[in-house]
Amino acid sequence: MPHVQEKIGEIEALLLQAQYVLFSVAQKFDEANEEEKWELVPDLSFTKYAVTNGALKIVDKAMRIVGAHSLRESSPLARYYRDVRAGLHNPPPDDVILKTLAEKALALKAEVLTK
Repeated sequence: MPHVQEKIGEIEALLLQAQYVLFSVAQKFDEANEEEKWELVPDLSFTKYAVTNGALKIVDKAMRIVGAHSLRESSPLARYYRDVRAGLHNPPPDDVILKTLAEKALALKAEVLTK
């Protein structure tokens, strides 16, 4: 059914996004020296934000495909939904991550404008 295929395609796109973010930041971290690792804190926070929110969207789309059965306690999707939502409650919270990213962006713009 076309609408199911579309949702599966959206899920795959979200999985790829999460993988690219996670693996690229992990590689940066692995290759960084101790000082550079501290500079990667905004990137690490963004990774948590992107992967957690992507996982929420993925589970939501999967639950829409499956329907009401996905809400049963015995359903793996119900457990996945609960588990990925738990990521929202682990630090740093989304609002702090977004504030940090905004501050970094504004600092970069100010640096460019003063040159």
